[in-house]
Amino acid sequence: MLTEHRASYRKTAVSAALLAFVGLAAMVWFIVVRQIFQRPWSTHVVLFGLVGGFALLCGETATGLVLAGALISLRRDRLESRGLPYAGRPREWHGGFVVRSFRALLRRVRALAGRSQGQLDLRAGELVEVRSLEEILATLDRRGEVDSLPFMPEMEVWCGRQVRVFRRVDKIFDWILMSGLRRMRDTVILEGLRCDGCYHGGCQADCPILWKEAWLRRASMKQKPAITRVAGSRGGLDLGQFTRRVDAETSESRFVCQLSKMPEATTPTGWNDPRNFLRELLSGNVRIGPFFTSIAILAFNAVQRRTGGVLFPYRAPSPLQMTPHAVLNLQPGELVRIKSKHEIEQTLNAEFKNRGLWFDKEMTRFCGGEHRVRARVNRQIDERTGKMMNFTNPCITLEDVTATGEYHEFAPLDERIYWREIWLERVTGETAKSSGSENQSAFPQMQERRA
Repeated sequence: MLTEHRASYRKTAVSAALLAFVGLAAMVWFIVVRQIFQRPWSTHVVLFGLVGGFALLCGETATGLVLAGALISLRRDRLESRGLPYAGRPREWHGGFVVRSFRALLRRVRALAGRSQGQLDLRAGELVEVRSLEEILATLDRRGEVDSLPFMPEMEVWCGRQVRVFRRVDKIFDWILMSGLRRMRDTVILEGLRCDGCYHGGCQADCPILWKEAWLRRASMKQKPAITRVAGSRGGLDLGQFTRRVDAETSESRFVCQLSKMPEATTPTGWNDPRNFLRELLSGNVRIGPFFTSIAILAFNAVQRRTGGVLFPYRAPSPLQMTPHAVLNLQPGELVRIKSKHEIEQTLNAEFKNRGLWFDKEMTRFCGGEHRVRARVNRQIDERTGKMMNFTNPCITLEDVTATGEYHEFAPLDERIYWREIWLERVTGETAKSSGSENQSAFPQMQERRA
């Protein structure tokens, strides 16, 4: 059955295909006419032809992008309706010898122009060494921070170890002040290094740790120059004292972590700045395939928005006021299947939430997939207020399901996705065998975590 939203997708796809055909015919006609009439053309005619040809080429490119976005949306919508996941390979790419050599050459060129201490221009896949605690303390100001980003005591255990860069963090979304997209500099996240919350009240968010490049060095460096001490820094600084603050209005103690400092550690940047996309591609955060897919869907949704069509991914509105609840008592290690998008939609209210937890549009990529339970989350810090939130209804996190941000302009923070138990079902031996050939392995996506 052709639903209303799918009909909207097909209408845009057909329109884009017709426009692309007309544009291609116009280009062919222009070339044929030029070959037939070989006599010299006036300067005005030549200029008009060049401008017209360039405009036609740009129009064809844009139309082709919209058409690709429409076809991708139709395919993914069909998979969602069948209850199948479509999360693909990891989005990062590390590049081969030629790419690494070219990047090294660029770093040498940039070094001639002068770079401040701590700017390593790291890329995904590079092997780095975390500096010693003494070296790192020398980079911190009196608040235990570099560029307003705190070095948390949970990070001390990693000092002196070698690890690979997972992603470069050039931008983040401000969920605290809701000020939109913000620019971050000289910061990366490293493979597998997450905050265990031991100095933050046992927070279970399991957030990726942000590392300033000033706290790292390339593992390949033969010489290890000492860090110049920052004015006002102190050796032997007690980092634990900076994990809490006193609320000025209530005089209550509040937690402070890296995520709670994001508005101060970043600067505003424009949503439509193309550099925000190019940085993700050039840094190795995103392969060319997912990059093209995201751009195509953005172009398709832009046309849908202007023409009053339905955006992708589509989520059916719900009239529910009180959302249903289920208790499965899932435990770490159990194999579960994420229910289909249609089944999950039956548990949501008009705000796409189930008892306060938002079903994010990027979670649709995993619907139908099978994963093992990683943990039951009962508490985490609210980065907006610094309060510890104790969940009435525990959230479930799954192994290998974290944020990639394909529908959020490739936000780089590798956050855990939270699931309600009613969105999951245990996989028995028989169901696992029958569905194993259909389901694909899933990789991370993004969700606003509010329980």
